[in-house]
Amino acid sequence: MFPQIIEGVMATRKHSSPPPPEQLFHELAATLEFDHFFSNAARGAALAVGAHYAGLIRRHGQHLRYQFLGALAADDDRRNLIPLRITDDHPAAVGLALAAGETLYIADSVQGSRAAPELAALGIHAHLLVPIRVAGRIEGALVLGWRTRPARAPGPRKRRLVEAFAAFIGHACYRSALEAALARDARHDPLTGLPNRGVLMDRLTHARRRAMRNDCLLIIALLDVDGFKGINDELGHEAGDHLLTTVADRLASSVRLADTVSRYGGDEFVIIMEDITHLGQVEALLERTLRAIRQPILFQGRTLTVTISVGLTIYPFDDHSPNILLQHADQAMYEAKRAGGGRYHCFAPTQTAPIHAGAQRYRDIEQALARDLWRPSYQPIVDNSGRMVGLEARLRWHQPNGTIVREEAISNLVARDLRERLLEQLLTLIQRDWGARGSPPVSLHINLQAADLYDPRLPAQLSRWRAELYRSAPTPVILELSDTTLAAHAPAAQRLAAALGDPGFLFLVDHFPGGRAGLAHISSAPVYGVKCRPTRDPADTRLLTALAAGIKALGLTLYADGVDDLVRQKAAEQLGCRYRQGHLFAPELDARSAAHWFKTSVHSR
Repeated sequence: MFPQIIEGVMATRKHSSPPPPEQLFHELAATLEFDHFFSNAARGAALAVGAHYAGLIRRHGQHLRYQFLGALAADDDRRNLIPLRITDDHPAAVGLALAAGETLYIADSVQGSRAAPELAALGIHAHLLVPIRVAGRIEGALVLGWRTRPARAPGPRKRRLVEAFAAFIGHACYRSALEAALARDARHDPLTGLPNRGVLMDRLTHARRRAMRNDCLLIIALLDVDGFKGINDELGHEAGDHLLTTVADRLASSVRLADTVSRYGGDEFVIIMEDITHLGQVEALLERTLRAIRQPILFQGRTLTVTISVGLTIYPFDDHSPNILLQHADQAMYEAKRAGGGRYHCFAPTQTAPIHAGAQRYRDIEQALARDLWRPSYQPIVDNSGRMVGLEARLRWHQPNGTIVREEAISNLVARDLRERLLEQLLTLIQRDWGARGSPPVSLHINLQAADLYDPRLPAQLSRWRAELYRSAPTPVILELSDTTLAAHAPAAQRLAAALGDPGFLFLVDHFPGGRAGLAHISSAPVYGVKCRPTRDPADTRLLTALAAGIKALGLTLYADGVDDLVRQKAAEQLGCRYRQGHLFAPELDARSAAHWFKTSVHSR
């Protein structure tokens, strides 16, 4: 599809004669880029008949619409066509003219049965319509216009010349459509329209890197249609194709916008779920998907009912290459089939934690705690000048094989008593890190999970810890809750805030918007600020902009997380975020490096 405005298309020289047609055709033959090709062709056609305007009309479904219209500048030696905006881009009477299938000269664009009000409004008094054929079918027209009516209509020779240019444009339209179709077919399944396996592998590779960088879970789910072969054999391939396309549509409608659904082959599909912070999100999505697929499918008067078996694996617990992750999801899918189908099953790696609380996982984490293998990391939070104003503290377990187990990634997967021990270990290690260095120079951010809100010992534990850490300094500690946790456990969060009863603790909503907590939850909760993650997606940016305005209207402080590049930094500026955090500013650091980074950030400002 052409843009409505094409810069630098064509021009005429005021004091020089136009180049010969042979030269223009030679230029066209050497032009590969389509918009530039049309520019040259439109220029040549206009020069051939002395027209002042040139445009292109294309068919869109059942309608014809202007794709471009421009005016030749009389005093421009650069051969540029000045683009014009058309108030009404639906050409009047063109359909009747094109029905004749031949070049048509309209001597009066202002009045008569073949008048073109949209052209007359631009000062065009006469125009020429030249049909454009694509693969033998008229798909539009080349439009040439005059400011003043020519003394006579273009003669046969000039008409043949502009028809040659129109033929060139038709061939270019066909080539462009063919290239677009080939490019799409190369990346999409021809039956369902879903991304194919090649696109899947590319997205999975990048998703795995993002999950590692953003400290989030990545879910790979492989789905197989139960009983597909029987339906396909009994009712034929047409029924099988209808079943697959219906399943594909329902899968695409069940997932989030950020998720990827692809056809893996045969009756198998794959879903990639990114930015997962707790398994409740996954369970809800899978249950919704299973229900959607169970709905009856109508085919030629018959009702078909199918189910799917789903196998999933979780990165970073299953820390392998994309190919191995898919193999593990496939193994889990067959476990779901062996259990009767119509359900999901999670792959359980032998060296990492499975989805359900298991003895091996518990022992591994417990042994790491007992052997003091967990270490705190600190990621700087900066203000608009780049000065450090906070540190987000999290636990990390560096395993011998190089894998890093992140405390926040397993907190929702462990038993409550183990979660309490992990939080206690984090607070203890922070004290050990900063005891010899004095109080931390800035506010520490501590992430709380839902289980923490129900620990009756936590208020006293936090109060003692802050008093020992900061002594008499008024520096507050920021307690972060995900928006999903706040939405599901708002009363518990309010009870914790009341029990602390200390201005030295502030609550921050993280991972906003995560899909559950809205401004209503936030406005009624004892929160000081909100942390969001700027995005590259224009639709998500518009949503965040609206939410950011509401957050600031509530008098809350806005943070930006995941600012890893200049694009997200620009988005954070546009959102009006006061504080920012991400790899663009600093990675996760140990306490010594964090203290040095603070001094550097202060002295460099």
